[in-house]
Amino acid sequence: MDHNGQEKTTATTFPVATYQIKDLTWTFSFTLAAVIFPSILAHTPHNQWITGTIVNALLFLAVWRVGVVNSLLVAALPSSIALLRGLLPAPMAALIPFIILSNIILVAVFFRAKKHPVSGVVAASFLKFFFLYAVSLFFLETAGPLLFMMQWPQFVTALAGGLIAVGAIRIFYRAYL
Repeated sequence: MDHNGQEKTTATTFPVATYQIKDLTWTFSFTLAAVIFPSILAHTPHNQWITGTIVNALLFLAVWRVGVVNSLLVAALPSSIALLRGLLPAPMAALIPFIILSNIILVAVFFRAKKHPVSGVVAASFLKFFFLYAVSLFFLETAGPLLFMMQWPQFVTALAGGLIAVGAIRIFYRAYL
């Protein structure tokens, strides 16, 4: 009740979701970049190492810039679009939901630990790797390049992308704040 004896009405919103135009523009930009870079680099040697690092850096930067909810879009679309465009091996189709879940794990863990960005990057990268490693052992019964792609390279590319993102964030803070 307020001082006039009337009940107050309050609206509750999800605190990490933002819907301002500039945040939607950033979300769209991160998502577009995460879709375009794999397309551009699709035919380069060692594509996973470069593309994975870039996409993971974009995921970490998205969490920092637009929050966890908006970052979920960035986490979900790149793998799906890469598969539709033929940039991923066809046998990976069954793993796409798990790749998306691993990206969501990365985003959520980093969001929770972003006050300690380096340890947040390490924890998020390890949990993403561990999840994909476990899934790949369950789904991929034979050894080969696909099994290898879903294992320790995931940790390396997530860690490298996270460290690049932390470096970029620190440079931003030094330059603008």
